[in-house]
Amino acid sequence: MKKFLSTLGMALIGGVFGATLTLAILSQEWSITNFLIGVICLILFYVIHIILHEAGHLIFGKLTGYSFVSFRVFSWTIVATKDGLKWKKLHVPGTLGQCLMAPPPYVEGKFPFKLYLCGGVIINFLSSAVVGGIAWIVSSDAFPLPVTLFVLIGLFIGVTNIIPYGFNDGMSLKMAWSKEKKQWQLYSQFYVYAQTSKGVLYQELPEELFNLPDGDDGSDYFSQWTLCIQQVLAMERLDFEEAKRINDMLWARKDALISLFRVEVAKERLFLLTVLEGDMEEIRSIYQNKEIKRFLAIKQMSNKRIAAAYELYVNGDQDKAAALCEEGAKLEKSNPNATDIVLEKRLMAVLLGEKL
Repeated sequence: MKKFLSTLGMALIGGVFGATLTLAILSQEWSITNFLIGVICLILFYVIHIILHEAGHLIFGKLTGYSFVSFRVFSWTIVATKDGLKWKKLHVPGTLGQCLMAPPPYVEGKFPFKLYLCGGVIINFLSSAVVGGIAWIVSSDAFPLPVTLFVLIGLFIGVTNIIPYGFNDGMSLKMAWSKEKKQWQLYSQFYVYAQTSKGVLYQELPEELFNLPDGDDGSDYFSQWTLCIQQVLAMERLDFEEAKRINDMLWARKDALISLFRVEVAKERLFLLTVLEGDMEEIRSIYQNKEIKRFLAIKQMSNKRIAAAYELYVNGDQDKAAALCEEGAKLEKSNPNATDIVLEKRLMAVLLGEKL
């Protein structure tokens, strides 16, 4: 019921903004020129506000002691490496942009997460207020259409990110606001990604980063992330049985997983079932799922590795599996996470029977 009401609330917000945009466009004198200006501004300002939103996380992260890791808009990503900033390409289902930063050392009760999470919304609201304020001062008439669109889009992105829903900034803020254990899990996510971006192996990270807090039932997406990272750790150790055990736990609650995790869990389940020669009916069912097929088509090292495992163990095509692994290895240059590159290469070497 709560999920239904949240979805209904977001739909109503979308309807209000949609109606307001429509009225703003209809209030203009009709012409092909005005229509094209409206469409171009709508697309352009949406992209600009995504960039502003992620820049807000960057600014307020820096102000509260974080350091830069990566900045992504759509799939285009800038990553901090030991050789300076590098362009990479990463597609993350369900997200249009993301600014990831390394957190300052964790101090219980003093973890600075609020401004970092709110930074994007603050900049969306602030930029809308500034542009709208300037237009109000210099214009005696109604706002020009581009100004109206810029303001409305900024407000829309800000509102839909700050109201807790799905796995947005507002939901992360709500979950961590008054629970120290959730703040620790949030810190763990930031820290693990920052370290693995630099090439630190999962096995080299402190064990406590991979543990669920006492009494945690693994139902929210902070805890789901912890279970997912436990699975990655087991795969790095080539302990596929343990990885499958963790995957079983996640798969048993797949309907409760956020979309991002549900797809990744399904993909790794496909891999683990093939290498462990599991239930062939389930393997084919996952592989033939339209959503999974769509994401496996994305050019990423992990997708090529999973497809190679399917060709090798299900279709018995060693040549096709080897070709897919070769294609996957060539995608190293676009992978923003140094440790994941090492892991993917190792898993593909195992598939091909190469000595490690």
